[in-house]
Amino acid sequence: MNENTDLLVWDKKFELGIPVIDSQHEHLVELCNTLYRSIIHQQKAGAEHWQIALSEALRETAGYIVIHFRDEEKLMKAAGYENFGEHRARHQEFISKVTDTITNFDKATFQTAFDFVKFLYDWILRHIAYEDKLYVKAVVEFSKQRNQKS
Repeated sequence: MNENTDLLVWDKKFELGIPVIDSQHEHLVELCNTLYRSIIHQQKAGAEHWQIALSEALRETAGYIVIHFRDEEKLMKAAGYENFGEHRARHQEFISKVTDTITNFDKATFQTAFDFVKFLYDWILRHIAYEDKLYVKAVVEFSKQRNQKS
């Protein structure tokens, strides 16, 4: 574990080809890496300030994800993505995990911070790199049709 190393490196395989969403996804990767580096730094310093890193990451993640999910869901809904309900349910699961971590913050341990980083890491790999790719075709087709009408 190295505080100067990213846990997750942004890769072209994460890109959907929808610039606004790709930019937001890249920011989520940055949030995950920032939290990871901060926790490692605090651990190496022998400090017990990992709570501050977790608290800040939770607040920023919660605020940012509301914007991201809103934008993503708006696109999917406008495009008539057939699995919109299922995808939105995955978003709600993410929000529940973040909310649960915030609600139980006073019981958080150092392991809780690492577990949250792992959750973000897994979410990015599973959701962004796989589940989000499932709606791309519908959104791209919708955008082409809309542009042809203009």
